[in-house]
Amino acid sequence: MQTNRLITDYFADTARDNPDPAIRWGKGMTLSWLELYARARRLARHLAVERGLRRGDCVAIGLERSPDFLVAAYAVLLAGGVYFPLDAKTPAARMAAMLETAQCRLAFCAEAQAGRFAEAAAGLALIPREQLDTICRAGGDAGYDAPRLRADDPAYLIFTSGSTGAPKGVLVNHGALINRLQWHQLHSRMTAADIILQRTALTFDVSLWELFLPALNGASHYLLQPGLESFARGVTAALDAEGVTVVHFVPSLLKPVLQELQDSGLSLPALRQVYVSGEPLPASLVDRFRRQFGSRCLLTNLYGPTEAAIDVSFYDCDEAAPAAVPIGRALSGCRLHIVDPDTLALKADSEVGEIAISGICLADGYYNRRDLTDKAFVFHPDLGERVYLSGDLGWREDGELFFCQGRKDTQVKLRGLRIELGEIEHHLLNHEAVIEAAACVVTDGNGEQWLVAAVVAGADEIDPQALRRFLAEQVPAYMLPARYWQTGTLPRTGSGKLDRAAIAGAVRERFFADTVA
Repeated sequence: MQTNRLITDYFADTARDNPDPAIRWGKGMTLSWLELYARARRLARHLAVERGLRRGDCVAIGLERSPDFLVAAYAVLLAGGVYFPLDAKTPAARMAAMLETAQCRLAFCAEAQAGRFAEAAAGLALIPREQLDTICRAGGDAGYDAPRLRADDPAYLIFTSGSTGAPKGVLVNHGALINRLQWHQLHSRMTAADIILQRTALTFDVSLWELFLPALNGASHYLLQPGLESFARGVTAALDAEGVTVVHFVPSLLKPVLQELQDSGLSLPALRQVYVSGEPLPASLVDRFRRQFGSRCLLTNLYGPTEAAIDVSFYDCDEAAPAAVPIGRALSGCRLHIVDPDTLALKADSEVGEIAISGICLADGYYNRRDLTDKAFVFHPDLGERVYLSGDLGWREDGELFFCQGRKDTQVKLRGLRIELGEIEHHLLNHEAVIEAAACVVTDGNGEQWLVAAVVAGADEIDPQALRRFLAEQVPAYMLPARYWQTGTLPRTGSGKLDRAAIAGAVRERFFADTVA
């Protein structure tokens, strides 16, 4: 892969003098590559000249999915800043912690959210969305020389859940980002005729390739209406109406999408590539996909942590699915290893161990958290290189990597979103009435997964809704348990550790007994 050309270079080459649509939204609304580039250049000049943005500064973008979001994202990169997507609905304390960690001095937001951003960080300069059109149309970019970026310059900052209650900011450089996008271009063979659906939440790393991959090929994005991301009917309607050719799903959304297609009779003739990641892909879902689409649309299973530039492995499901669907082989620029979780000794084929990752794909680390970086990114003496210890378990067989359910820590992925159970427990224990707390994921009889919490309180019973409201002030909505079980004591193992399997069984019996097959 060539990392001497970065995303800003591809953007300039693709967009300059290109009248074709770069962005589609709503009913027939479009913005050309030429206009997107012109707006981003003018805004980049404003950031650097008028706002004093320095190379490597983090800029928070707290806008909804919209053409303005993409203009702001490209402008930040063109000006040499670090792209930092931030959900404006993030709880106040969490938002403040993220902005402080990022040392953010500048943020984009809707005018209605300006008060929340101002309260979250003293001295934070704001650019309201309502001013963007004026800024992007005023004057030009004459005399502005955008900085020449290097592969080791930071490109983006994505926050993930942290076990101590504080979110961790993963800082990834331009070399890692463009390596990932170049692999994806070779795999997807996208052209200017393609339309990619942008539906992933903008604060999660999958959205990065949805947003930036078209800069390598001139394809257009269709921006899904905010709020429809998890509704199969709305998603399938957009896929059909807009002639989308490439899309990403988590497996738990692909299942209802396939059902909706069957019920509605839609065939999606334009769709040619579906990527899935974020959860284990069941063989039954692969078989159903192949029955409905045949060979005209390829299903590809991706795997990777935020700490390694989105994805590190792929498996094309172009044949009948094996009993366990592999996560496949390494992407270009990535190297995958199976190591002993305790000694880091390399494991033989078919032996289960921790998945360790090395290569150009690795993040720089956790921003302003050297302690966490040194624990997760280590030098491996036998490999002679820096590796990221993912915490995921897996094994290799016939050259293919397989994901093993479970981790060496308490991190889970639910509907594609990474959650540290310890972070939920940390905040629950801050409630004045909670003595003990445990969070876990329960699978009901229909195969649906649910985030649940078990608590031990004092003498009085805790209102579950009050507990939910308390937690909602600390964590984003996707980290709120669906059920709360109050009990007199939490099950523990012989060594005194929380028995999460027993807790999950008790919660399943209490709340999901009617779904158990």
